[in-house]
Amino acid sequence: MKLARSMLLLSIVLLCLGALGTADTEKTETALIYQAQKLSFPEYLAELDRISALADPSNENQQTPDEAISRLRGGWRVVAGKQELEINTGWLIDQFEKLKKNSDSGIRTELRKRLGDLKSDALAFQQEPADATAARTTLSQILARSEFHQVHGPTWLDRLKFRILEWIFRQLRRFFGSSSAPAAGRILVWTLVLVAVITLAFFVYRTIRQSAREDSVVPQIMPVSAKQWRVWMSEAQEAAASGLWREAVHLAYWAGISFLEERSAWRPDKARTPREYLRLLPAASEHRPALSALTRKLEVTWYGNDPAGPDTFSETVTLLENLGCRQA
Repeated sequence: MKLARSMLLLSIVLLCLGALGTADTEKTETALIYQAQKLSFPEYLAELDRISALADPSNENQQTPDEAISRLRGGWRVVAGKQELEINTGWLIDQFEKLKKNSDSGIRTELRKRLGDLKSDALAFQQEPADATAARTTLSQILARSEFHQVHGPTWLDRLKFRILEWIFRQLRRFFGSSSAPAAGRILVWTLVLVAVITLAFFVYRTIRQSAREDSVVPQIMPVSAKQWRVWMSEAQEAAASGLWREAVHLAYWAGISFLEERSAWRPDKARTPREYLRLLPAASEHRPALSALTRKLEVTWYGNDPAGPDTFSETVTLLENLGCRQA
């Protein structure tokens, strides 16, 4: 059964990896054909102006869209100081492709508007940031109030989780390539979740089955005394003969409860626990010491999962005899 589950999980993982590999290969081939153009900031601004001129409505040259597309292929990588910005030119290429088929002024207007937005964003990026000292001081005063005392930044545990996830994604990028890492990461996470759910379901199922097996000999519908104590004792001896020592102790205990209930030690009730039966006996009752010891034996053997054997069952039978359960 374990082998079958392992093979099924391995098959799923291999299928997912195969799909990712195919997608990654296609993207890699495209990347090999069209490399991103590396531009400085001034070169980037000049390139935007050049492309915008190619989209100008007054430019009637039929080769203009092809020239623009060739300049946009692969996207742009803009170097701004110590940073590199990736500029995706896919939308612009699509619009120039449409322009090749239909020289629509609406398309040209939309192209020039998008290129103007890119240039505005670039110019705004170059501007010095505004002095935030006053705003920061105000924010510090607000956060110093009592209602924000519980507010804090990432804890060491949060930072540890982030570093672990970052390491995992680095390994995924190294193995699958940067374009496939997010998808592979999601597949890995959902695979682990699936394994965890299956494992949890297995343990819940096993616990329910075990509880059902253990409780199958406990009276659930009729009072204990509906089955005579000798019948309980006979079942206990059969369990002992089969080597089921814990079950034998369990059945012998219910023989004792049935014996007392038949003698009106309490009114029959199918919902009582072993400790509740013990509390029903008066402290002065001659049966209380034997029932107390018998209850303790049940608890450590049946509920406490202590090892049981012939000696354990023999001690239980002695307690039953002290209680008054003697076979004729």
